[in-house]
Amino acid sequence: MDRRKSRLTSQVFEQLREGIVRGELPPNTPLSEQELCERLEVSRTPIREALIKLAEEELVMIYPQFGTFVAPISLEAVRVGQFVREHLECALIADAARRIDEAGKARIRANVERQERATDMEEFYALDNEFHSMIAELSGHPGVWSVILKAKTQFDRVRFLSVRQPGRPAEILYEHRRIADELCAGDGDAAQIALRIHLRGVFATVERLSLTEALPSAPPKRRRRTAPAAAPAAASE
Repeated sequence: MDRRKSRLTSQVFEQLREGIVRGELPPNTPLSEQELCERLEVSRTPIREALIKLAEEELVMIYPQFGTFVAPISLEAVRVGQFVREHLECALIADAARRIDEAGKARIRANVERQERATDMEEFYALDNEFHSMIAELSGHPGVWSVILKAKTQFDRVRFLSVRQPGRPAEILYEHRRIADELCAGDGDAAQIALRIHLRGVFATVERLSLTEALPSAPPKRRRRTAPAAAPAAASE
């Protein structure tokens, strides 16, 4: 594949992935190649290749001869993402607490202040991500954030539902403020505790969302057509 085609596939993949994670493409939404071609103004090839990559991340389900659908949120994948994120981020924040300087303290507090002033969920969510990636940067291991990003896709689908729940943004802001306070105080143990409480709040969200509705089952597979039954023979007289 040449660079232009590879870049186009990546752009389509990122756009669709973002729509799925943010809930703009809800679970079980059918993804028609033709409609995606028209909407994104690209040919079928990058669409097909992007859908295959999304299937590898368990974000879509492809049923040959039937269709492609947005995958339901996987609870097991949410648990795995939470486990990976909690363990890696707790290690990061412990190092960040040991290394943080005055400039780092100013940056983390400025982020929390911008969260307080955020006027919509999109801005708040972006600042939330920036807050956590900044912890990785302050730890001296910024590359670890890339590992976390790959592991937390399903986790983020629930997280995006979380910030839309009444009162949850205020809870997240309070939790971020507490994490920032412990981090700036250089207390690695307290910062880890505050971070664990924050990350485990996702599971409280899952319970509030009524899983049978928020995390629907997979779309039904196409039934095979069967030949109609033969008409009964006429009874002999």
